[in-house]
Amino acid sequence: MHTHTALLALRHFAHEHDDLPAFHAGYLVLTVVFAALLNLGAFALLIAVHVALDLVKYREVHSLSWARTLEGTFRESLLDLLLLSVALTFSVYLHHTIGIVAASGIVRADLTLARFAGVFLPKFEILHRFLVVLLRIGEHLRTIHIRIGQGFSAAEKLQIFLIVSTLILLLAAPTILLVSTGDLVLTVVREMIPWRL
Repeated sequence: MHTHTALLALRHFAHEHDDLPAFHAGYLVLTVVFAALLNLGAFALLIAVHVALDLVKYREVHSLSWARTLEGTFRESLLDLLLLSVALTFSVYLHHTIGIVAASGIVRADLTLARFAGVFLPKFEILHRFLVVLLRIGEHLRTIHIRIGQGFSAAEKLQIFLIVSTLILLLAAPTILLVSTGDLVLTVVREMIPWRL
C-alpha cells in the first residue's frame, strides 16, 4: 500500500512540477552547481546522450531515413556543439594566458569574467537544454525539427561557421599561445575526460 501511495505522489509531481516555483528554484540552483563543478567532458557526455536520443527519435519513433535522421540529429545538436566548442576554446586559451598575463588584480578579475562568460555560461546552457529534454521527454520524442529537408537557415550557417572558427583557433593555439602541442593536448584531455572534476 505504501508503494502505491508513493507512486501516486510521484505521478502527481510529474504532472504538476512545472507549476511549482520551488521546483524551478531548486532546478536552477542544481543546474548552476553542476555547471560549476563538472568539467567539459561531462557536458560532452550529455550531448552524446542527447544525440543518441535524437537518433532513436528520428529513426525509430518517426521512421525517417538515415539521411533525414542524421540531418535532424545534427540540427538539434548544433547549438550544443557550438556551446561546447566555445567553452573548450575559452578554457584552453584562458588556461595558457594565466602564465603569460601579469597577475594584477584587474587582470585576474577580467580572466574570471572571461571564464564565466566563455566556459561557465555554455556549460550551464548545455545542462539546461539537456534537462529540459529530459523533463519533457514525451514532447521531445513527438516533435521533429521544423526545417528537416530544407537548407540551413542563416542562424544554422552562423553556428556552423562559429564551430569551424573555434576548431581553427584550437588547432592554432600552440602557435598563438607559444606553447607546445603536447601541453595543448594535455589541457584538452584534462578538460574532456568526464570523470575528472
